Amino acid sequence: MTRVHALTVRRPAATELADIRPSAGDDSGVEVTVQSVRQDGIPIFPITGEIHYSRIPREKWMPVLTAARAGGLTHVSTYVLWNHHESERGRPDFTGGLDVRAFLETARAAGLGLILRIGPYAHAEARHGGLPDWLVDSGLPLRTNDPAYLAEVERWYTEIARQVSGIPFFSIQVDNELYDGADHLTRLRELAEGLGFAAPIWTATGWGGAQLPEGFLPVYGGYPESFWVDADVEPDLRSHANFYPSPRRDDDSIGADHRDDAAVAEAVRAPHPFTTCELGSGMTSAYHRRLDVPAADVAALAMAKLASGSVWQGYYMYADGRNPGLGLQESHAAGAPNDFVELAYDFGAPVQVDGVPRASWAALRRQHLMLARWGSALAAMPALFPDDAVDAPDVTGLRWSVRSNGSSGFVFVVNRHPGVDLPAHEGVRFEVGDTVFPEVDIPTGAVFAWPFGMPLGDATVHWLTAQPVTEVLWRGAPLLVAAATDGIPAQLSADADVTEIAADRGRMWELTRDGGVVARVLVLDEADADVIAVADGRVVWALGAVVTDGGAVSFAGDAAASPRLEVLDDGGWVAVEVEPGHAAEVAVTLERSAGAPPAGAEQGGRASIPAEWDAAAIVTIAVDPVDERALRLEWIGDVARAWVGDRLVSDALWTGRPWRIPADLRGDATELRIEILPGKPSARVRFPSPAPVGAGITRAELEGRTHARV
Repeated sequence: MTRVHALTVRRPAATELADIRPSAGDDSGVEVTVQSVRQDGIPIFPITGEIHYSRIPREKWMPVLTAARAGGLTHVSTYVLWNHHESERGRPDFTGGLDVRAFLETARAAGLGLILRIGPYAHAEARHGGLPDWLVDSGLPLRTNDPAYLAEVERWYTEIARQVSGIPFFSIQVDNELYDGADHLTRLRELAEGLGFAAPIWTATGWGGAQLPEGFLPVYGGYPESFWVDADVEPDLRSHANFYPSPRRDDDSIGADHRDDAAVAEAVRAPHPFTTCELGSGMTSAYHRRLDVPAADVAALAMAKLASGSVWQGYYMYADGRNPGLGLQESHAAGAPNDFVELAYDFGAPVQVDGVPRASWAALRRQHLMLARWGSALAAMPALFPDDAVDAPDVTGLRWSVRSNGSSGFVFVVNRHPGVDLPAHEGVRFEVGDTVFPEVDIPTGAVFAWPFGMPLGDATVHWLTAQPVTEVLWRGAPLLVAAATDGIPAQLSADADVTEIAADRGRMWELTRDGGVVARVLVLDEADADVIAVADGRVVWALGAVVTDGGAVSFAGDAAASPRLEVLDDGGWVAVEVEPGHAAEVAVTLERSAGAPPAGAEQGGRASIPAEWDAAAIVTIAVDPVDERALRLEWIGDVARAWVGDRLVSDALWTGRPWRIPADLRGDATELRIEILPGKPSARVRFPSPAPVGAGITRAELEGRTHARV
């Protein structure tokens, strides 16, 4: 039985400027309309990611930023965490890994635009939200227009302004997650601009029904999971609502553990585009709630926001972090509702703290390649939702939407939901305006954006049942590279003769007119599409590798052991020889077996990290101080710490993911001492899989790494 899903599309009304006030004298050419962000009158599609310089060793800034740029980011966003810089009043430190100017200049060298979030309050799972202890203990009315508090903020802003003077910013944010302080946000901006901060866009986080002043662009978020709810909340329906295409922008679960409100309603605001700054590209773990978000969930959430009309994809966190010292993380000891380890800010992010990518990096890159080519057009297309659109908590109906300019656009489907196998939908036919797609069966887990009315050189693709990835010039004609949707045969219709031809990888069609080729379409399966990159206008197939625009290729981790690299030249796919990176298993010496799991402590009904380590298993690992390879540990337990002598160099909560200790964290050590507290811990701890029992390291190895060029 055919199920017709239809929508009428029409040309959008002429767009108007939104009430977003740039800094005086701004000549960047950036402006905000009610539909999109524009540069010199042309819609752009920013792709931004949060990377905290003070949480990454300085020598890893460039590898991390290079991976971010290669993953498709256009801009990098960073907090300036006050407590990282000024633990003692009057003695701010901007040296070494705290040199914000050097980080921003490194980001620009990597080809990234800049977004600065200057606080003073950040949250960011930092102690007191990033406010220094001396300020919190001062008795001043924080985050208000109290003159004494503003005097401290002005002194702090003056220090930041001195560091970043002359550096251009795409946008700036003051404070964070302030829900009822519009006048305070206005005053903070006045202070900042008076000290020389300037940007075409000033943002403010809009979730939680925040009341914002005029002139600020509200930015939103949405996470696939949340550490900030109790351990027994399963599932977190507010976070899971992000997996529905919907006109809803506010995820009121974000920051709810630090907000005192019984009910939240989205604020009524002047028209503005749907822009984001905190789409969860992973999720960190509090002690009481351990999370390991699958890459497919990360990609599905991002696609759901595109399907909902986002014109600015902003991720948090895009790179993991490591605090520059002890006592800087949110904790029960500091009166916070959640307990975190001292050093690790392991978000399960697309990029790890030393620049090595995770699977989510590749899953998002496929979307980012699409946006790099068609983002400008998509930004001018409003989202349209069917009359029978489903919303949370429905887990039976088809989740779909359309974005269109009246003649072309994309059909979006998100048939994936965390922890739930959504039903397959058989006999689906999309009818969008005059475009009629063929009948298909949509399987469980399918997530895609299919184009219609898409220009391709001198041809037009009427419809394609595969997701566009990129477009290059190949054999003298445009080549559209697309990703098949697993379980759905790729088909297309165009205003030219369409002939399938032999292909070394995937399926390829030629579009011909009057005997001449006007375009080609290459459809790869999803696994191949996730490893596609573009370097100097050429399509590169590189499994598990970071590929830059200039053609530099870096393999790390498992991918380095058997690297594979191919380039699509006019003659077809050509293999490039790459020397394998050498991994090596490392011996582990058990010094002491684990004792009985320690008794659990709680605060506010949430489990706390054990304070006593007498029951910990202790192992030692010999390391070579000149070996630059990361140490990768597969382990079982509850919480773990790594020491060099009496110096804590790394820590971890068990989530099922490997624990990686990069060489720069080991320093000149010849031996690491590892302490692992045993599971099973408190019953009030939620794990992503069966709770760990016991304590130990099951495998230790030094990862391989190798480089190439195409």
